[in-house]
This record gives sequence, C-alpha cells and structure tokens, in this order.
Amino acid sequence: MKNLKVLLTAAIVILLVSVANSQTPIKLNLTGGASLPVAAFSDMYKTGFSIEGGVFYSIPMVPVDLTLTAGYNQFTYKNEYFTDLVTTNLGVGVTGFNPSWNAVDIPLMIGAKYIIPAKGISPYIWGEIGVHFLSFNDRLTGRVIGNSSSPTEISLNGATESGKETTFGYAIGGGITIPIAPKIGIDINVKFNGNTGIYAKAYEVFRNSNSKFTNPEMKNMGFMTARAGILITL
Repeated sequence: MKNLKVLLTAAIVILLVSVANSQTPIKLNLTGGASLPVAAFSDMYKTGFSIEGGVFYSIPMVPVDLTLTAGYNQFTYKNEYFTDLVTTNLGVGVTGFNPSWNAVDIPLMIGAKYIIPAKGISPYIWGEIGVHFLSFNDRLTGRVIGNSSSPTEISLNGATESGKETTFGYAIGGGITIPIAPKIGIDINVKFNGNTGIYAKAYEVFRNSNSKFTNPEMKNMGFMTARAGILITL
C-alpha cells in the first residue's frame, strides 16, 4: 500500500505539472447521481448518492484524456440484513433493531479515457486506479448478546465500532458527452467501482451455548455509479 501511495502521488504531481505547463485543452467536470451496491455488498447496503469532480488532460494528436478524479459515495446499512440473519440462524425475530449506519467511500483516482470518434457526440470508455478512503460511522463486531428469556431482544453494548481504512481500488466504465454550447457539454457516465476494503467485521450473535452463530468478515466492495453533470473545456 505504501508503494501504491507513492506511485499515485508521483502520477498526480506529473499530471498537475503537465496541466500547468501545457497549451493543450484542459477539461473540468462535475457529476452527480447514484451509487448502486452489487454482489454481496448489495445484501448489506442500500443504494446511495454519488458525486465526482475531475480534471482531464487531453493528449495532443490522440483521442485520449488523462484523468484525475475525486468522488464521494455514501451507502446506508440494511437493518433487515441483520434481522434476517438472526431469523434464519436462530429461528427468532428481532425487535428494536433500527440503527442509522452509513458507509462512505471517497476515491482518489488517476486513469485514462479513450474518446471514440463520432459526429456531434463524444462516446468514451474509461479506466482508473487509485486509493479509496473508507469510513463507517458504526458496524457490528465482536459479540452481540441475545436475551434467552426474551428471545427477540438483543444488546449491542460493546458490539459496534466506527472505523476507517485506506485501500486500493479501480474503476472501469464508459459514457457520452453531448455538446450544448461552445466548450460546454453534458457528461453522462456509468462505472463499475471496486476496492479491497473490509466493509463488515466478523461478529457472533450469542443467546446461549445452543443458540448462536458467527457471521464472517466481508471485504471487496463493489458498486456501480450512474452520474450526469457538466463538462467544461478551458
């Protein structure tokens, strides 16, 4: 991870220096939309919102932009994920479990965008790598204690934690830019985003020695982003 941070920092510095000293058009964009969890991540978290801003450096004589982007993606924990686990494994429901937990993913990415030659519009494909800064205002960990005499009640005391981590990530996708005025366009894009972060710690739900289960650690977040916004050529 340390080598990745050094490489990413060097690439960002080179890109910014190139932008500052070049007469080639520079593009700025700002988009917003939805973040849609996929695969196992979608079992635990709901669709959230997403924003992203970027600086693009157009390589002369080639339909390729070098890209530097920063984003913000927020997801809300599905309370029914936990209650369904308890019902499936212990055969009882859960009352009073209604926390408001969120996960946030802030990616800082570098990449390349290939612009497909076309008349009027500008379709493109896009690839990126970088770092993702993850944070969780709360998540389960350790042991969740159930009440044997009142089976539907549980205690979360000492069984939650907030957390942060920095992890490697990547994105692939495509989109289209539709010109609406000189040097201004509407940018619409879709990307698959992945990272190697841990989004759920292992925890045990315990009522008694004959009524318990363990949920394993879960990692490798995957989600789609669908965004639209503005692209400006300087």
